Amino acid sequence: MKPPLEQSIGERIVLTFVIVVAVLLLMALIGWLIGGWDDKAAAQEQEIILMLPPTKWDEKMDELDRQAVDEAYVNKIKQLFDVWVREGLSSSEPVTKGHAQARRAYIAAHRAMEKRDELRREQQR
Repeated sequence: MKPPLEQSIGERIVLTFVIVVAVLLLMALIGWLIGGWDDKAAAQEQEIILMLPPTKWDEKMDELDRQAVDEAYVNKIKQLFDVWVREGLSSSEPVTKGHAQARRAYIAAHRAMEKRDELRREQQR
């Protein structure tokens, strides 16, 4: 291999491309080996629960949180149905997928609220 200063511009471009591809493949291999390749598993493990200092309004805010999640779920289902009817979709697949996503979000929100309540009870002990 010739020193870089003696290479033509085409040879330099090819060499740079080969180095970049090699580095990307190495980074992908390292990511795969350490388990960072599976984004869904990593996202599920990184659940964040916001815990603020206790206040006298916590009970009321918790009830409002639950009410807001319920209302948001109902509104989303109404929106999905409205789009289905208004657009006259030939397939129910988009509506079904949206409904499933809304259900997953509703369940995740309630699980997070339950976890928050559990953590709060542990702190009070």
